[in-house]
Amino acid sequence: MPKQKKAALSYCLLLAVAVLAHAAPSRPTFYLVPLFMLTVPVILGQKIRVALSMGHVATGLIVSAGILAPVFLILSAGKPYHFIGFAAVFSQLLRVAIPEEVFFRGFLQQTLGNNLRGILIVSLLFSVAHLPAFFFLHDASALLTFFPSLVMGYLYMRTSNVLPPVLFHLLANVVYQGFMI
Repeated sequence: MPKQKKAALSYCLLLAVAVLAHAAPSRPTFYLVPLFMLTVPVILGQKIRVALSMGHVATGLIVSAGILAPVFLILSAGKPYHFIGFAAVFSQLLRVAIPEEVFFRGFLQQTLGNNLRGILIVSLLFSVAHLPAFFFLHDASALLTFFPSLVMGYLYMRTSNVLPPVLFHLLANVVYQGFMI
């Protein structure tokens, strides 16, 4: 089976797993989605490009600061910010940022094309994958995932490394969640 068909099938299975995890929340389903996103690329033999490069870390942090600082200032005009705590940040890193970036950027974007077209397609798929959170949990933030996904896709396109988008993803979630407490 061609790589793109495997990627499409994997994405459809991810949607099914996400619906299951949101429809029947439990301790096992809590880990099912991140586990799926981390293991499927490995099972399918996709080499995930991750390198601890200071230049790529700097790129991720600079882009994050440039985009998230204005967002922080806008949100802080109406609400106080509450740091979500180290355990929640660590959970965001391990259960959300790393698995989602490995699957969506390292696997799907790399397979569908690490270019503008690939970024747009993967960002649309990323947004659709967040819809179960909207429908089952009434989490309106799930509807806003397209635009940060464009940034994460751009970071991956520029670096071919999942580390910069993981940093942006983590920091964006931490900023957003600190205002939602």
